[in-house]
Amino acid sequence: MKNLLQGLREFKVSYVSTHEDLFEQLSHGQKPRVLFITCSDSRIDPNLMTQSGPGELFVIRNAGNIIPPLGQRMVVKGQPLNMLFMRWELSKLLFVVTRIAGP
Repeated sequence: MKNLLQGLREFKVSYVSTHEDLFEQLSHGQKPRVLFITCSDSRIDPNLMTQSGPGELFVIRNAGNIIPPLGQRMVVKGQPLNMLFMRWELSKLLFVVTRIAGP
């Protein structure tokens, strides 16, 4: 736990303080262009894998990469998936399965 708290402090000092304009912009809302669906495995880091920054991806993580079959409604944050595409003008859906996922 000490390592996590130290990491948060370092993030605030070394990253947030040098990206104040970005965080000011993000504080007014999000507008990601990519929906990234992947498993909940702690070894998967979507932003690290795609070299993307804050606000670039809308990430959905769940056990086993479970998404409903075609034709069934998928609800995210209380909204159907297609509403997310319209609301944020998402242009890409990235569904990622990795070899490292597992027990």
